[in-house]
Amino acid sequence: MALLGFLIAFPLVAAIALMFLRTDTVRDPLVIGSAVIIGIASIITAVTFMGNPTTFAFSSETSLIGNYLATATDLFLCGFVFVFAVRSRNAIALVLATVQLVISVWCGSMAIHPEDAMPEPMYIDTLSVIMVLIVGLVGSAICVYALGYMKDFQHHEEEAAKRLGTPVSDRRHQFIALMFLFLSAMFIIVTSDNMDWLVAGWEITTVCSFLMIGFTQTDEAKKSALLQINLNMVGGIAFHIALVIMHVVHIPLSINGLIEFAAGEQPDLMILPLMLLSVAGLTKAAQMPFHKWLLGAMVAPTPTSALLHSSTMVKAGVFLLVKLAPLYLIYPAASAMVVGIGGITFVLCSFLAISQSNAKRVLAYSTIANLGLISACAGVGTAEAVWAAIFLIIFHTVSKSVLFLCVGTVEHRIGSRNIEDMDGLFSRLPHLTRFMMLGIMGMFVAPFGMLISKWATLVSFAETGNVIFLILLAFGSAATFFFWAKWLGKLAGVSQKAENVEGGVHATEWAAIGFISALLVMCCVLLPVISQYVIGPYLEFTYNKVPRLIDIDNMLIMVAIVLFIAIVLLTPWGRSSKARQHVYLSGTCIDADSRTYLGSMGRTMRSTKRNWYLNDIFPEGILTNVGLIVCTSVLLMAFAACFIFNPGLLSGGAFLVEREVLLVGPGLVGILVGVVVFGVCAPIVGCLLDGLDRKVSARMQGRVGPKLLQPYYDVRKLLSKEQTSVNAIDEAYVTCALVFCILAGGMFISGSNLLMCVFLVTLATLFVIIAAYSSRSPWADAGADRECLQVMSYEPMLLIMTVGFFTATQSFDIARLFQIDAPIVTTLIPIFLGLLFILTIKLRKSPFDLSYSHHAHQELLKGITTEMTGRTLAKIEIMHWCESVLFLMWVGMFFIWDSPISIVVALAVVAITWFFEVAIDNNFARTKWQNCLKLAWLVALVMGVVNLFYVLVTPFI
Repeated sequence: MALLGFLIAFPLVAAIALMFLRTDTVRDPLVIGSAVIIGIASIITAVTFMGNPTTFAFSSETSLIGNYLATATDLFLCGFVFVFAVRSRNAIALVLATVQLVISVWCGSMAIHPEDAMPEPMYIDTLSVIMVLIVGLVGSAICVYALGYMKDFQHHEEEAAKRLGTPVSDRRHQFIALMFLFLSAMFIIVTSDNMDWLVAGWEITTVCSFLMIGFTQTDEAKKSALLQINLNMVGGIAFHIALVIMHVVHIPLSINGLIEFAAGEQPDLMILPLMLLSVAGLTKAAQMPFHKWLLGAMVAPTPTSALLHSSTMVKAGVFLLVKLAPLYLIYPAASAMVVGIGGITFVLCSFLAISQSNAKRVLAYSTIANLGLISACAGVGTAEAVWAAIFLIIFHTVSKSVLFLCVGTVEHRIGSRNIEDMDGLFSRLPHLTRFMMLGIMGMFVAPFGMLISKWATLVSFAETGNVIFLILLAFGSAATFFFWAKWLGKLAGVSQKAENVEGGVHATEWAAIGFISALLVMCCVLLPVISQYVIGPYLEFTYNKVPRLIDIDNMLIMVAIVLFIAIVLLTPWGRSSKARQHVYLSGTCIDADSRTYLGSMGRTMRSTKRNWYLNDIFPEGILTNVGLIVCTSVLLMAFAACFIFNPGLLSGGAFLVEREVLLVGPGLVGILVGVVVFGVCAPIVGCLLDGLDRKVSARMQGRVGPKLLQPYYDVRKLLSKEQTSVNAIDEAYVTCALVFCILAGGMFISGSNLLMCVFLVTLATLFVIIAAYSSRSPWADAGADRECLQVMSYEPMLLIMTVGFFTATQSFDIARLFQIDAPIVTTLIPIFLGLLFILTIKLRKSPFDLSYSHHAHQELLKGITTEMTGRTLAKIEIMHWCESVLFLMWVGMFFIWDSPISIVVALAVVAITWFFEVAIDNNFARTKWQNCLKLAWLVALVMGVVNLFYVLVTPFI
């Protein structure tokens, strides 16, 4: 108990002390020392209580005093907001503040009754421990980062004020004090079992956020702060009304006691409070239609954004929803509301992030989208979904905090937060850029935690027959790849003569960024440990079951991949080379860095290139309005259901079909054998297929064609050429791509996990894209952009294919095919047809070969491979051979079952499919990228909905 009291009280004392310390010489040691103490106390708390849920008994007098303090704090904060509303003369704020103050008085009057003094008002379980670590380690590191950042911030403020001739005050002590107060409030939220205490911490975070967003006192900051307080007051009012109802109908105000009450004799009494608490959580988590306050928070100094997005505020919202998750299995209306709003927010905000060039707005929309996925998982309520939600919380915290801190420091170094201005950042801020690239990969690339989270999400949505949200997950994930890959490409560009401007980065900034980056890698490396010894015990305690969605062998492979990627990104490997050549600029290159060249008629010309933002495809205004209308409608319909339908129906439990994941994979040794076999055989088979492709294509065009082994001779010649390149890193990235492609193929033929195989192929493609971007060549950039778009086009169909495979086999393991009585194509015909359609893109055939070409009848310039020569281009060709074999094996798996003859059938289908794709390639001209995106998404949507609706909804009918 003393440990939790210290965790809550110490940041509060530090905040009070900081209010009186206005000099850096005194403030800096106190902040650093306090952060270290809070971090150590958080670790001690974790070691003490991990896997050991504990409640803490108070005497009735002490508990009642706690109620008085919580009520006084709540009323003071509500009064503060009311006074602000009066002064701001904002009608909406005044109405909301008045309502909240009245309800808070009513709620507080009941909380101070002696009979409402809970005997055990505080608790800690494994989920609380995870949150304590997030707040104590990441939150404290952000406070340390703020020291250096705010010095630069104050300097820029003073320079601006000097130019305008206006005075400026130094209020950094207030800012950092608010950060520590934030930490104290979060510790209250995650350790309070008494909801009267929890709501006090809840309101502290709201007011602190309001003050920090409005810190600069500009008109934009004041407007954003007002929006934040208005929207969060809606959640605050909902929370207070829920507590009033619970007081009136005598529902226990223990957050851990709600499940026991819902399983009792009057579960219908819990319906409305649960709906209101869910609204409070969704509001704090910035879900549509309340999401705009988090976008407005971008005007605040970067430490505010990092703190709100990663370790406090929004995490309080999803923490509450995850704590309520078991109740959503009992109350379907509340579940539908949370899943619906979370799922819609995820997909729409993923689309909205595509159209943003402001790095902070990309991060904001990405945060809202990820919080939507976490909320949807919590709303599903199953053990698998909660497993996914907790992993998402962990990995989102560490990845997003690294990104925000890096963006803040970059903004001070280059004077811009626009992604277009980060072109060639790798050369200007090499170490900072590496950390940023690691953070980006942590957000969307398997196996940085996101794979395992999507894994569990797919299973949980399949269990509950959520066809629509499986589709939303597929399309949202594809959009996520597009906007992160574009940004990653901008960072990867290597300039030859750029000036390094990293010298001015403060030591506290480096310390915080380095520490949280280490946490990111550590979380990935310890993924099996976290799953088994952290999340597992929580699910065992809450659900009496621990889902096994992925075996230890696959986890170990994921850990090895993460370490490999971290080494590639964070070390100089592959970056030093004496070989240099100018990029191809359609003329004589004058300066590759500025992209100027000598064109026709002797004119000096400059090539310009910027990312695609697809504003016409994903317009921000229209998508935002769609989200507001749809999510508001879901909210209203859910509450209307509470008054229309029979209470017995509303508390009758969720629809669920148990689909326990069967783990029948080959084990680590089997996977390693598969990788070796694929690495040897796939290039040979792929080479022969490529040669045969050329001969068949020549016959179709009335030519004789080259020798069957011509591709082999071409690659051998490339390997023997003197190595020249624009930079050395492109070969390193292409090598990574080839390794991941071979690993994916090896996992497939060994009978291992299909989902991981698909994600590894995407990872391989990502490294090819980064290699193309690294040259900063306009033609290679254009090809890389098109490749990003093609991945976004076909990725939904591949995810839908893995879901269909799971529903047909009850496993993600390919080995399961040899245990079933009939081929999966019998139930997955639409999905099979969808795979055939996107196979044209995957095999790089016309009409959808947009990023680069193999044949002269398509285009002369090869786009993504324009700057690749020698060994690098040879590795690309070998990777294509391996990919072609793997993709054709995906076709064949639909025709495998427990019979030797199935192998013959599968080979025949694969042969027909291959010939069909060659025929298409030679009879269709290249189409526009718009048609590629629209057609691929339309096919995935139609085939996915039709097929998944049949296989998932049929058991409920």
